[in-house]
Amino acid sequence: MPPTGLGDTLPVLRDVLQIASSIAVILVAIMAWLALRGTRTGNRVQLDIDLQVLDVGGSGELVGELQIALQNLGMRQQKLSNLFIEVRPSRHVSTAGGAMVPVTNVVTEEDYPLMLAPGVRQLLTWTFEIPRDERLLRATAVINTGKWLGANTVTTLSQKHFWNFGPTVRYASRVFDVSPSPFRRF
Repeated sequence: MPPTGLGDTLPVLRDVLQIASSIAVILVAIMAWLALRGTRTGNRVQLDIDLQVLDVGGSGELVGELQIALQNLGMRQQKLSNLFIEVRPSRHVSTAGGAMVPVTNVVTEEDYPLMLAPGVRQLLTWTFEIPRDERLLRATAVINTGKWLGANTVTTLSQKHFWNFGPTVRYASRVFDVSPSPFRRF
């Protein structure tokens, strides 16, 4: 039977307000948990690349060492699914040919995923041969935290193809002068 008077309505109103306040407390607790988890800060991995060119002597080719530096600037562990690299002659030289290092995912399916602890800087290297007639090389590295992708799904590392990686994509791309330094043993 529905409440007919003010005396019957007050207990029902009190129960409704008590339920509403309990729901509000639960929602505030969920929002605080999400904020502490760091979901609003996003992917906090900094990416940088460097290229060293070594002349090991003789008339053979030069050796390039691509160094990829990853640093987790966040407060929680980061999981990287993909770290793609590509090294090719710069489009600014007339001898621009095929890639020295074709599109490669450094994070293999067996090593998936690459975990970065908070505050840690990790250095990964990749070596390859460079023909002596090359003058400028463009090195590109792309990371993301989405699903793992094989190298055959990404044809080239240009910005128009970054949609393949989803919203967590980060990249670094630089042009390097190919000026070899002598290889020294210590």
